[in-house]
Amino acid sequence: MRRHRKCVVCGAALPKNSSPRRAYCDGACRALAYRDRRKAARIIGLAVVVTRDELAGTPMERDFCPVCGTILLAGAARRADARYCSGRCRTRAWRARKARTVDQ
Repeated sequence: MRRHRKCVVCGAALPKNSSPRRAYCDGACRALAYRDRRKAARIIGLAVVVTRDELAGTPMERDFCPVCGTILLAGAARRADARYCSGRCRTRAWRARKARTVDQ
C-alpha cells in the first residue's frame, strides 16, 4: 500500500514518479516556503538582538520605516543610516515624492 505524498505548503498531491526527497508540488510553493523561512529567521534574529540589549541594560536606538512603520535596528543586516526597511518601501517613498512634484 503506497501512501499519497502531499506538498508541505498547499497539500496538493505530488506526482507519482517524483523523487522521495521532493517536498513541494511546484516552484511557487517552494518559493513561498523559502520566503516564510527567511521571514521567520529575520523575526527570530530581531528578537534575539532586542532581548540581548534589554538584558544588558543598553536598549538599541530604534527607528521606524516612514512608509510601513516596521522597526529598523542599526546593525541588523543593514546600513547604520538606513531610512527604509526594504527596497519596496524605498521605491514607494520615491514614487510618492515624484507624484507630489508632478502635481505641483
